Amino acid sequence: MIETWFRTTDVPAADRFDYWHTLATGLCGPSRIDSLAVEPFHAEGRALDLGAMGVVTDSKSAFSMARSSAQARRDSVEHCYLTLVEDGLVGCDQDGRQSTLTAGEMIIHHSMSASVTSAVTTGRSVMLHFPRTLLPPVALDLLATKLSGREGLGGLVAGGLRELAVLPADRDEEMARLAGITLDLLAALCHRELGTERPAATTPAALLGQVRAFIRTHLGDPDLAPATVAAAHHISVRYLHRLFQQEGQTVAGWIRDQRLENCRRDLANPALHDRPVHAVARRWGFTDSAHFNRTFRAAFGLPPGEYRKLAQVPVPAQRVLS
Repeated sequence: MIETWFRTTDVPAADRFDYWHTLATGLCGPSRIDSLAVEPFHAEGRALDLGAMGVVTDSKSAFSMARSSAQARRDSVEHCYLTLVEDGLVGCDQDGRQSTLTAGEMIIHHSMSASVTSAVTTGRSVMLHFPRTLLPPVALDLLATKLSGREGLGGLVAGGLRELAVLPADRDEEMARLAGITLDLLAALCHRELGTERPAATTPAALLGQVRAFIRTHLGDPDLAPATVAAAHHISVRYLHRLFQQEGQTVAGWIRDQRLENCRRDLANPALHDRPVHAVARRWGFTDSAHFNRTFRAAFGLPPGEYRKLAQVPVPAQRVLS
């Protein structure tokens, strides 16, 4: 887990907003962000990064943000954000829903195609960011909707966010497990808000089937890793490894084998002969061409380009003797 502390006081006053602007757009994607502060902009906080997931705790001066649908479409990865307001006032408008949050309230928003605008007064917040694949499906009906984090299930969700915010940087597995639990509690809170029921618990065998189906669906995501898979199913990374060990497999090995098999299939497909080898590899989550070539050769005995040539050689038609 990577820990980053940031303070605008570390740079000259004239550069402080630009410094924070770079950090904010790096997390939320291309956006228009304007300072509403009367005095020099101030922000400080801590970010914990666990690959595709992370948590940011910060306090900052007032600002406004606008992100257009066109800017959202340029993002290659779709992220979701669960934010708890600890102090101050936050206004948010997305998907035609408008909410104003005060201390102790939470909101879910996303980086997908819809535009979003927000205005934040001076205050503190905790934000969990994660891939869209980890968003509980029921939460889609409550995007940009104010949720109370002061008591009951909402209080448990808020408590999970606060615990994530203070985790030491060497607790990778604990963060993945706690993030999964927090999102599970969020799902329960959303079901309660909507008056629906949660799905029944599943057996280990059925859970392994669900995990494999999830992996197959998200093989193209280069950030797919045991931590994100475990969080998506609200289990610990250790338990995830145990599920695969019972089948004589490893999580990373199974992901790699599935990616390789899909690459092999595409390379052998004549309909895809114009697609470059590196594009085939990237489609299935391989971002390093040299690593892909080595891994493919180790698995199939030939470099991917040579395999494609042999696999797509036309088979001569057999002559029928009368």
